[in-house]
Amino acid sequence: MSTFLGLIKEIPGISVDRFDGDNLTSSVFFLSHCHTDHMQGLTDAFFEYIQSSDKYIYCSPVTKALLENKFRHKSHCIKEIDVNRPTVIEYRTRNDDAIVVSVTAVSAGHCPGSVMFLFERDTVSVLYTGDFRINPKDLSKLKALHYSGQSKLIPRTFTKIYLDTTFLSNDYVSFPTRQESIVKICQVSKDWLGKDPRNVVILECSALYGSEFLYIELSNMLNMKIHVRDCVYEIYCRIAQLSCHVTNEPCSTRIHACKRKISSPGLHCGVDASNENIMTIIPSILKWRNKDTSVVGEWDDVKPRTFNVCYSTHSSLDELKAFVQYFHATEIYPCVVKTEEASVTYDLLEKIRDQSDEQVTVNPTYRLSLSRRKVSRRVPFKSEYFSSDDESS
Repeated sequence: MSTFLGLIKEIPGISVDRFDGDNLTSSVFFLSHCHTDHMQGLTDAFFEYIQSSDKYIYCSPVTKALLENKFRHKSHCIKEIDVNRPTVIEYRTRNDDAIVVSVTAVSAGHCPGSVMFLFERDTVSVLYTGDFRINPKDLSKLKALHYSGQSKLIPRTFTKIYLDTTFLSNDYVSFPTRQESIVKICQVSKDWLGKDPRNVVILECSALYGSEFLYIELSNMLNMKIHVRDCVYEIYCRIAQLSCHVTNEPCSTRIHACKRKISSPGLHCGVDASNENIMTIIPSILKWRNKDTSVVGEWDDVKPRTFNVCYSTHSSLDELKAFVQYFHATEIYPCVVKTEEASVTYDLLEKIRDQSDEQVTVNPTYRLSLSRRKVSRRVPFKSEYFSSDDESS
């Protein structure tokens, strides 16, 4: 869960993923994606405030569609930023200073519409990752985060990276790729559905949004739509790449992602299926703490007919290392810091940074000259805003 307080200190007047408290003094706002721990303070009252103050919130086109569904009649306050295309924004701070900043949205690979934001102003370049998961093999494909030079792309060096450190922990060193996890889900589902025509599969996903890649791939592999809640279906219908893979008709499919995580056993959508015909698949990473993640999935020891799959939409420790060592920064700020684990998080990030310094000397030709990098140590903020959507895994 994000503990980032929202203000981008290096560029005055900008707030990202927080819309309350001191952030209300900002002149321009950004939302990386629609998960509730990144939307604190984003209410009807906030939209009324920015409308009266002639301010705007910027996000990706998909996130804008999700916001417009939640906050109807507020679209005039929401401006979309095309992915991988720099957008110049001019505004004035509360001190009436004129600011010009270039903003580039870069796909974050977390959930529909999730993006990282690259902010550039004069000699300052700040990368805010939001929640993200990117395969290290694909880092070189993020063209917006590279310079072009000598017929090759050169990784950028940033003034500061605000980093998603959800799984910056020795408890979560490595994860299977999402494709590997989905193939396992498909295999188990196909086997179960083939045993009895009355059998059904429940996908028990931790967040309301975030499992869409899973739905699309599973629908393609099994040639079957996924039944989702009505509120989610309404939103998904506004996203072309999703609408053909989901349904709001429970009896038209045998795969269901319509249950709330905390609810009584069985289906509650009108499908007549006994408990013995229901298999539950739980895509999550939390059950794999300090466990062998090469075992992509296993049957639950306690819950009958329940299959746990190692699946994450956040980066593992190894993936975070690869990211930090590929894109260099003068300063790195962890955006997820649990109060009881703060010292461990900062020490681990410091260690990764030192390892990155050592690796940089291998190819100094393409290294910008910057002072020794540091890890920002702030007093961590513990959010009191919890919901089922915050249990991203």
